[in-house]
Amino acid sequence: MSAHKGAATPSPALQRSFFRFSVSRLLAVSGLMILSFLFGAAVIVYRWPSAHSLGNAFAGAQAWYEKSRASSPRPDPPPAPVVQGVIDDPTRTFDGFTLYACAGIDGQNTHIYLMNMRREVVHQWTARFSRIWPVPPHISTVVDDKEVYIFAGYLYPNGDLLVVFHSLTRVAGGLGLAKLDKDSNLLWKYSSRVHHDVDVGEDGTIYALEHEGGAAPPKGLEFIGPRLVDRLLVLSPDGKLLKKIPILEALRDSPYALLLDALKPGRANYDALDALTDPLLQDEIEQRKKDALHTNSVRVLSSKLAPRFPAFKAGQVLVSLRHLDALAVIDMEKGAVVWASRGPWHAQHDAQFLDNGHLLLFDNLGAPTGSRVLEYDPQTQAFPWSYSGENYGPFLSKERGLCQRLPNGNTLIVDSDGGQLLEAAPNKDVVWSFLSPADSTALTGRRFIATARRYGPDQLSFLKEGERARP
Repeated sequence: MSAHKGAATPSPALQRSFFRFSVSRLLAVSGLMILSFLFGAAVIVYRWPSAHSLGNAFAGAQAWYEKSRASSPRPDPPPAPVVQGVIDDPTRTFDGFTLYACAGIDGQNTHIYLMNMRREVVHQWTARFSRIWPVPPHISTVVDDKEVYIFAGYLYPNGDLLVVFHSLTRVAGGLGLAKLDKDSNLLWKYSSRVHHDVDVGEDGTIYALEHEGGAAPPKGLEFIGPRLVDRLLVLSPDGKLLKKIPILEALRDSPYALLLDALKPGRANYDALDALTDPLLQDEIEQRKKDALHTNSVRVLSSKLAPRFPAFKAGQVLVSLRHLDALAVIDMEKGAVVWASRGPWHAQHDAQFLDNGHLLLFDNLGAPTGSRVLEYDPQTQAFPWSYSGENYGPFLSKERGLCQRLPNGNTLIVDSDGGQLLEAAPNKDVVWSFLSPADSTALTGRRFIATARRYGPDQLSFLKEGERARP
């Protein structure tokens, strides 16, 4: 008979003992991991020794996550443009210099460029966040330069430049506003969570936006809950705060307060779109739960254009409220909204006054096949002009997106997600185009143009004598 009869079955008591031992080890390891995470977070928040290294690690992890998310397939993307290569019809373009900034391309995040019609860079500025704010007083955690990019700019004739900084990885992306001279020297900085856009009035007054995360809802709007909220800032030409208007309260205290009902629980604000079957829109709804208004553009009405808008007054400010799918005009003296409108647009950006009494805006998600640019008459509710890729091919920019009516009637279109600029004529022919350069080290895994604006040669006195828009 063989001496080997197989392994003996452990007794029930021994099995229970082993199970308790395994559970105890699992709990101990989990507890150590949680304590390590909390300690690391405390190191960053309170800036104890090694905070910078830990901050870099967290930022790197976030950037990896965002890159993998951005590069994942999206449902039903629009077809590629039917016109390939570079387009340039000199007989129909408005020749000038285009200010633009790319995001997510390693080494270019903190640069903003000025190029001529041949797409040659004639000037550039460098705005490194850590140089301007070595220890930012308005941000509690470590900010790595690799996560910062230039989101908006305003160029003065002498080459001075207002720069709005954003984060690639944070929900509350605004990081501050600074003014540089033509040689990228810092003139002043405004330490606040400034985001998205900046405009300058006729007297040099600066209009900007700031947000605050986790703020308690204002009285009467308790249903909103703690979310990211926006304020309209008014700054002196040298960057001193003159006035601050909470935009939620400005809307609450106006005849347009019912627009805020869209923020009540269960309201997705997407009546015309199938949010239940489209993952892209499900993500959009989640974003709206975190950010009350997502104000993304600001334009002050000049005295020159005011006669074209009989319902408005010079000095009033037009804002785009993305998460309400609404445009609004704020009276700076009253601190209240005096006009607002919703239309067929969804998640819009870059609303602005035109010299014909109309408004122009970039409609991100309102077109059936992608994005579009709309010209809107606030008096008649008509749409005299629109562009959604006719004679070129559809484009989709879920985020950002800008537009500009040029002096000759053409429209400069910034397809941010597509990384391209298009100049469209009134008959919807594309007469000029630009594609952001690809980079294998792009942090977001895509081309992305954060901002762009065309300036006429007579608007820029700082350029070298003889510098031509079209050499």
